[in-house]
Amino acid sequence: MATHSATFRPPIDLWKHVPFLGRLWLAVPTRIRLSLYRFIWWAADRIYPGRLRTTRVRRILPGIYLKFGQIKASEPHGMVLLRRHTNLYSSIALDYVPYDIPVENESIDHFTKAFLLMTTARGKPLCAVEHELTPDQVTTIGLELRDYLSEMHTIPNPYKYGLCSSAGGELDAPLFTMQNFDLQTFDDIRSFHAWLRERMQRHWPVMQPRVQPIFSKYDVQQTVFSHGDLSTDNIMVHDGRLAGLIDWETSGWMPAYWDYVCSRWNRSMVFQTILKLAIPEHSDKEKYEMVISAAVSQGMEPESAATFEEAPDWW
Repeated sequence: MATHSATFRPPIDLWKHVPFLGRLWLAVPTRIRLSLYRFIWWAADRIYPGRLRTTRVRRILPGIYLKFGQIKASEPHGMVLLRRHTNLYSSIALDYVPYDIPVENESIDHFTKAFLLMTTARGKPLCAVEHELTPDQVTTIGLELRDYLSEMHTIPNPYKYGLCSSAGGELDAPLFTMQNFDLQTFDDIRSFHAWLRERMQRHWPVMQPRVQPIFSKYDVQQTVFSHGDLSTDNIMVHDGRLAGLIDWETSGWMPAYWDYVCSRWNRSMVFQTILKLAIPEHSDKEKYEMVISAAVSQGMEPESAATFEEAPDWW
């Protein structure tokens, strides 16, 4: 596992978009900030024993939250890039401090955890309010999400890899990788499709007529900045309107179909309606075939993979 740097270093000049008080806090030495975050987490466990021990996000001040766990650098980078290049709403990353924890294991000698300090996101998750929305509000949210994604897709890629995370490295892509592994970087979309084809190996003769048209369509296109995990948990709604997106760990530059293919429907008809309004250029068949190819690339038989109406439970 790669070792993260001791401090959060987003692409050049982006710190000017962090609020002033946040920049003052960042002037404090990293070891002091890390010690305070650890103390806050320790104190919260004492004040709320058991009940909050597995919670990854805690409110520590009005409008300020602290997140703790195996948080990839792509999450704060994604939020900073959004603030730097667009007028879109989301949480604002104020600080990101990763640190290594030694472990006794033959394959690795440490794993990395991190604290992420950020502002709150306005509204509530779609899953909490979807039963209250009127048909007109659902339509409004879908069209607003379309505009949101269109603006988000224009964020330029400052890194050398065509396909990579918002931090410029490997991508958190659970659909295409085994648990706890990231998707490697690629020079372009054609290289990613070649990798996927190679992983299908003996099943390629069966899969080729199903996915080659999709591969050919996107091989010649440029990647776009994608969220990578659209779901009822990550779409925020306020007063029947889109309030923004949260959870940017899976963000990066990927094929244009990425947000539709990797969306988690959870059998929510409201979310499916919103997604189809937001991304009408991609079809359910395209999503289905790419999900099947992802399953086959990880060892599943095409016949077994084809029994899923949507992504399997591990996605």
